[in-house]
Amino acid sequence: MAWRFKASKYKNAAPIVPKPEACIRDICVGSYQTYGNNICSSAAFMAFNWEHVGSSLAVLPLDDCGRKSKAMPLLHAHSDTITDMQFSPFHDGLLLTGSQDSLVKVWHIPHDGLKESLSNAECTLSQKQRRVENVGFHPVADGLIHVASGHDLALWDLTTQKEAFANKDHTEVIQSTSWKKDGKLLATSCKDKKVRIIDPRAPNSVLDTANSHPNIKDSRIVWLGDQDRILTTGFDAARLRQIMIRDVRNLSQTQKTLELDCSTGILMPLFDPDTNMLFLAGKGDTTILYMELTDREPYLIEGLRHSGEQTKGACLVPKRALRVMEGEVNRVLQLTGSMVVPIMYQVPRKSYRDYHADLYPDTAGCVTYLSAPMWLDNHDYPVPNISLHPDANSCVQTHRGNFEEVIKEILAMPIPLKHEKKPLCVQGEEPVKQTPKPEPPSEVKEDIDRIDFVNVKDLVRGMERQKNKENVTTPTKPLDFSKETNGYTHKIIDNGHDTPPEKKSLEINDDAQENEMTKEKITENSESTDSYSTESLSRSNSLINGVPIQAPRPLPRSSISEAGAGEEQHSEVPKPKPRTTAVSISGYKPRLGPKPFSASTSSDEFSFDKVFSVPAAPGLPTKLEATSPVSTTEKVAPMNTSTPVNKEDSSVVSTTQAKANSPCSDIDHVVSKDEYINGKSDTSLEEEVNSSDSGYQPKTPSTAERRKLFETTDSSGATESNISGSGSSSGGTQSIAERRRAYELRSVSVAVESDTPPSPAPLRRRDSLKSRKSPDREEKRTSVPNVATKRTSTVFGKVSKFRHLKGTPAHKSTHIENIKDISRQISGECNGFYANGVRCAVPVGGFGGGRVAVLELPVGATRAARAPPQHPSATRPNALLHPAPLQDWAWDPFNDARLLVACDDGQIREWIIPEDGLKESTNEPNRSFAAHPDKIYIIRFHPTASDLLVTAAHDLTVKIWDLVEDPPTAEITLQGHTDQIFALDWSPCGEYVATACKDGLIRVYEPRSSSSPLRSGPGPAGSRGARLVWALDATHLVVTGFDKVSERQILLYRVDDLSAPVCTVGLDVSPAILQIHLDHDSGTLFLTGRGDSTIYCYEVTSEPPYLCALSHHRSATLHQGISFLHKNLVAVERVEFARALRLTNGNVEPLSFTVPRIKSELFQDDLFPPTLVTWEPWLTGREWLAGRAVPSRTLSLQPPGMEPLSSHTTTSPQNRDVLKDKDIKSSQKPKPDLIKSHIPFDAKDKQESIMKSMSARMEVNLKLEQDSMEGVDESEWDQ
Repeated sequence: MAWRFKASKYKNAAPIVPKPEACIRDICVGSYQTYGNNICSSAAFMAFNWEHVGSSLAVLPLDDCGRKSKAMPLLHAHSDTITDMQFSPFHDGLLLTGSQDSLVKVWHIPHDGLKESLSNAECTLSQKQRRVENVGFHPVADGLIHVASGHDLALWDLTTQKEAFANKDHTEVIQSTSWKKDGKLLATSCKDKKVRIIDPRAPNSVLDTANSHPNIKDSRIVWLGDQDRILTTGFDAARLRQIMIRDVRNLSQTQKTLELDCSTGILMPLFDPDTNMLFLAGKGDTTILYMELTDREPYLIEGLRHSGEQTKGACLVPKRALRVMEGEVNRVLQLTGSMVVPIMYQVPRKSYRDYHADLYPDTAGCVTYLSAPMWLDNHDYPVPNISLHPDANSCVQTHRGNFEEVIKEILAMPIPLKHEKKPLCVQGEEPVKQTPKPEPPSEVKEDIDRIDFVNVKDLVRGMERQKNKENVTTPTKPLDFSKETNGYTHKIIDNGHDTPPEKKSLEINDDAQENEMTKEKITENSESTDSYSTESLSRSNSLINGVPIQAPRPLPRSSISEAGAGEEQHSEVPKPKPRTTAVSISGYKPRLGPKPFSASTSSDEFSFDKVFSVPAAPGLPTKLEATSPVSTTEKVAPMNTSTPVNKEDSSVVSTTQAKANSPCSDIDHVVSKDEYINGKSDTSLEEEVNSSDSGYQPKTPSTAERRKLFETTDSSGATESNISGSGSSSGGTQSIAERRRAYELRSVSVAVESDTPPSPAPLRRRDSLKSRKSPDREEKRTSVPNVATKRTSTVFGKVSKFRHLKGTPAHKSTHIENIKDISRQISGECNGFYANGVRCAVPVGGFGGGRVAVLELPVGATRAARAPPQHPSATRPNALLHPAPLQDWAWDPFNDARLLVACDDGQIREWIIPEDGLKESTNEPNRSFAAHPDKIYIIRFHPTASDLLVTAAHDLTVKIWDLVEDPPTAEITLQGHTDQIFALDWSPCGEYVATACKDGLIRVYEPRSSSSPLRSGPGPAGSRGARLVWALDATHLVVTGFDKVSERQILLYRVDDLSAPVCTVGLDVSPAILQIHLDHDSGTLFLTGRGDSTIYCYEVTSEPPYLCALSHHRSATLHQGISFLHKNLVAVERVEFARALRLTNGNVEPLSFTVPRIKSELFQDDLFPPTLVTWEPWLTGREWLAGRAVPSRTLSLQPPGMEPLSSHTTTSPQNRDVLKDKDIKSSQKPKPDLIKSHIPFDAKDKQESIMKSMSARMEVNLKLEQDSMEGVDESEWDQ
C-alpha cells in the first residue's frame, strides 16, 4: 500500500468533553500577559493561576471535580504574576514557578495535596531584578532546571542552588524554550524573530541561528521528541497565525509553513512524541485544533476539532495518568475563565475490554539514573521507557518526599555505565517472584470451548456436589492481611478499570499445624481466597527511591460489577468478564440474572438483618446486641473443637452452603462487612452511579418466599445457635420477632426520655437505588419506624436564620433615574453616597470645586419619602457648590435637613435643606468653619448625642466638635496616629471610637477618658485602604482591607485583644475598598466596593467559624455606592430586616433585604428583637461631653395589631402535657409490616389503591340527573 493511502491509528481520535459536574468549576482566572501556558500538570496534581493578579496558584488533585470555594487552600507563591510553572517529570509533587517579581521558587506539594495555604518555598533563586519568562525541568537530568529571564538563559543546579550555565547571546526577550527528548540540546525562540539551537555543554553554546516568524508578537517553540525537528508557532507580517516545521540540520530552511487565521491569541503547541499528536490551543480561542504530525508531506494532517469555552491556558496530562482501558490516548486540560475542563481524546474501537497495545507505545518513565552533576560532567543516559499495560504496574504516582530528601537521593545516585542495562522496574521496588501458574487440564479447556453445549442444570448440580464435598473435607487457612495491604480486600484498580487479580494457590504447610494447636476452624470460600493475591497488591506496595507510590484514582466503571468478577483470566491482557464460564474451581456460580446482595465471597452466610434492615434495639446490653441467628463466622468467636458437633449440625451447614451456592437459590450472598462503606458495597456504589443508564432492576423475592424464610429462620434458632458457637445459652441470640418487639418498645421509651435518641440507619437494598424522589422510595422511608434524622446544625455547623436572605430592588416608579454627570473622583476614605429616609446626596461633576446634588426620594422609596415620582427624562439636579474638592459629607441622623460637607481646604460647611427640597443650585452654606489646617478625610456624627461631630484630617488628629457653639469648638482632640487615617467608626452606644491607619495599626479610643489610644493592634497588611465597624455589642471589630498581594480580606478582632484577628476571610482581588454596614440586630454584615455588582453578606458570631457566609446579592449593574437606612424605615410586615439605597451609574434604586418565612402574616419576633433607637438622640452633646451616662434606648418594631410568632407557636404547660400524652399514644400504634415495606408494589395493585383512595375522598351520588328534572304527565303523552 502506498504511503499516502496508509491510515493512521489516531486519525479519528475524538475529543470527549465531560459533563460540567466532572469539571472543576467556579474558579477565578484572570487574563495574564505572560509567555506561559498558565496551567501545568503531573500524574497527581494540576496547578493554575488564581485570581486576577495571578500571584497565587491553585493546586488540586488531577482527578478533582466540582465547585471550588474562594476560601480553599492556595499556593501563595509570589508577590507578582506567575509567568510560568512546571512539575518535575520525576516527582509528581515538585513544582517550579517563575514570576514577574524576578524570583524562581521550588515548591513541594504534600502527597495528599494542600490542606492549608502554603507560602514558604523549599528553594528560592534570584534572577537579578529581571522578569522571569520561562522555567522548566531538564527531561533527563534530575535536579537541573533552566530559567529564561529577559535576554539571559541560565541553567541552575538545585543540588548546589547555583547557576551552572549562562547565555547572553539573545538580543531581545526570550519567549519560549524547549528541550530535546534526550536532553542534549535546547531550542529557544526570541522576540528578535530568531530561533536558536543551544548546547549548554559545548564551548560555543549557540550551535545555529535562523530567522523565524516575521512578527515580534509572542511565539512558541517545541522540540518534536527525539527527532531532529522543531515546531514553532507565531505570526507573519500580516498578523496571520503561522506554524513552521524545521530540521535542525538545515535550520535556515523550513520544511513546512502553514498559515491558519487572523487572531490575536498565540497558539500554544502541545506535542506528544509517542503518538505524534499535536494540539494547538489559542489563547482567547474557543477551538482547540488537533493535528497529526508526519515525517513527509503533508507533514500536518488535521483531525477533529474541539469547540467549547474560551481558552486561558492548556497543558497535556502525563501518559502515566491516562485511562488506557477506555482508549484514551491523550488528555488536554483546558483552563477557561471559570473552569478546568479535562478533554479526553479517545480512539474509537469496537470494545474497550481489552488493552489495545497498538495505541500505546512504550513511553518515558518517571525514573532517571542521571543527576544534574553527572549531566554537567558530560554523562548521558536515557530515561528508561515503561509500558502502559495495566499488568506492568508502571502507571504510578511518584512522591519522593520533600526537597531535602530529593536532593539527598540525587547526590547519592551512582554514575551509570554506558552499556549497563538498568531494570525497568522502579527504584527501590523489590523484584516479585514469579510463581508458575498451574495449567488447567485439557478437559477443562474442552469444557470452555464447548460451554454453549453444556446442560446448565447438570453443570450446576455437579458443581454443588463438588462444593459440598470441599466445604466438609478440605480445610483452608484464613487470609492474613498484613500491614502492607492495609487490611483492604478490594481489587486494585488501575487506569480506570479493574485489574483482574491472579489466583493464589493454597498450600497446607506449617501454618496448618498452628491452626491445629489453636484449634480454630474457619471456613473460607475458594473463590474468595483465589481473588486476592500478593501480586495484585503490588501497586500499593510499589516504591520509588525508597518512598511508597500510589496509582491514580480511577473513575467509576460504566458496567455493573458482579460476583466472581475477580477470577483469573489465563492470558496476558485483560479479558472481558463472561456471564457464564466453565471453570474447574468449584466456587463458580453461573449468574442467571442480577441478584440483590450477591457477594464476591460465598463463605458469608445469609444474614436476615441485611435483607430486612432490622437494626439493633437501642439500649440493649452488649450480650443482647443484634446478631443474626443465621450468621456464623463474622461476629461469633471461633468454634472450639472440643465442643461436640453432631452430624445434623454439619448437615445443616452443608445444606445451607449448598443452597447459598445454588444460582437459583433465594438465599442471597451477603456482602462482607469490609466491603461496606456507609451501608453500600463497591458494587452498590457503581450501580448507583450508573443506575439511570444501565436499566438495572434487581431481582426481589416474592412476599410468600420471604415469609416462608422468616418462619423457617425463626423456628430453627436453637440449631443455628449451636452452629454459630454461642453455647447452650439462648441469650446470645434473639429471634427476629423478639428483636422487633424490643426495638419498638425501646425506641418509644428512648424517644420520650432522651433528647438525642440514637438513630440506627438500616442498610439499603439494591432495589432502593432509585431516584431520590421516587414514590416507592418515599413510601418505604415513611414505613420504617423511629429512624431519627440528624439535625442540619450537627452536620453543617451553625444554621443562620438569615441564610437565605434575598435582596430585591424596589419598583421602577420609586427609582431616581437619568442623573447626569455623577462624579467618580472621590477620595478612597469617602463612601461616595449618603442618604436618609427623605433625600440623598450624590457627588456630581462640574467646573472646578465640588458639587453635591441633593435629590428628594419619591413616594414608595422609603416610608418617610414624600416627593412625587420623577419624570423619566434626564435631569441635571440642583447641587450645593463648594470652592474646593469634596472629601466627605454626612447627614445628621436626627435631622433629615442637615448636611455637613468637608472639603480639601480644611473647611466644614453646614447646609440646611428646605423642607420641599433644593429648588436651585446654591453656593451659600448656613455656616462654615475651619476644622483643620489641611484636607479632611472623614466626618461622622455621634450615634446617640445630638450636635456632636468627629473629624479626621491630614494633620493626623481626630477632633470631636460641639456644633451648638458658633463657631463650633473642638472639645476633644485624639492623638497617636503616625500616618494617614483610613477609617473611623463610633461604637453603637457612642462610648468608644475605633480607627484604622495607614501605619498598619488599629486603635481604640475612649474619648472622654484619654486622648491616647486605649489599646492598639496590627491591622490589614496592605496600605491601599481599610474600613471598620463595631460588632456584637461593641465586643468585636470587623475590619476590611488588603493583604500583601492585594487580596481583599475580612478580619474579625476582639476589642479586648487586638494582637491578632480571631478570623480572617479572603474574598477576591479588586482595587475597590470594601465598604461595611452591620445590622446589629441580626449580626448581618453587608460588604461591597465601588464598581462591584455583588453585595457580600456574612453573619458575625462570637463562636467559630465567626463569619458565616450567607446568600450574596448580585445586581445586574455596577454600583457607585450604597447607603443603609435606619431600622424604623424597614417594612417588618414583609419580613424586611434591612433597607438600602443603591447608586448606579445614573440611577438611585431602593434595595430591600428580606427573609423568606411561611407565616409572614405574623410578626417574626425571632428576627426583630428590640432595636437601638438611632433616629432620635438619647442626650445632648454637652451632656455627653460632661460624662453623663444614659441607658440604651431600644424600641420594638412590632406593628400594632400584628400577633408575634412566638405567642402563636408556644403552648401552655397543661396543653403541652396533653400533646405529650397524645404523642405517646399515637407512637404506640401498631407498626407497619417491615417485610411488606421493603417489597415494591405491583403496578396494577398500586393503580387500584390510588383509585380506591380517590373514590373514598370523592362524594358519589347514584341519583341520575334526569330524575331531578321536571317532566310531563303520562296523560299528556296520549294527546
